[in-house]
Amino acid sequence: IPVVGVLAGLGFGGLAVALAIRPTLENLMAGVILFMDKPVQVGDFCTFGERSGTVENIGIRTTRIRALDRTLISIPNAIFANMELVNWAQCDTMLILTQIGLRYETMPDQLRHVLASLREMLYAHPKIERGTVRVRYAGYGPSSRDVQIRVHALTREFNEFYAIREDVFLRVDQIVADSGTSFAFPSQTLYLGRDD
Repeated sequence: IPVVGVLAGLGFGGLAVALAIRPTLENLMAGVILFMDKPVQVGDFCTFGERSGTVENIGIRTTRIRALDRTLISIPNAIFANMELVNWAQCDTMLILTQIGLRYETMPDQLRHVLASLREMLYAHPKIERGTVRVRYAGYGPSSRDVQIRVHALTREFNEFYAIREDVFLRVDQIVADSGTSFAFPSQTLYLGRDD
């Protein structure tokens, strides 16, 4: 028996098997890490890469996620465990961040009234965390005086978050209308001149 040939064959065979089984072992180890570390659990809504969805199953080899368009995404555990994961189910509040633009014809007293009324409304809102209320005159936009609103909604559910945000936006609309000003829209002023 050619011992050298047999050993060489076993060495190449072992190398081939090791290379073939490597992805499976990586996925298995990543599955164990996902199970022990629990960055996400079944039922959690998360963002991974540029996609979002609800975790349906964390298996030995893959994690299955139901995307927003109702498609089922299967991701190898080795890839999923190395991605940046945002677990929305673990957040304690949800951010409402928007910027409104008021017309440049808005007088300073009207602007002060809008700012004070917005702050008063947000502090009194039962679903807004008072310590996070920030309403500021942010600057001069191309066609508007910009006001930034940044608050946190007291919810962990997306449907409730959208309802709270909608309520806040409707109240903002009413405050702007009551102040005697209105929202700006993109506009340009054209100056014409004539040569002598």
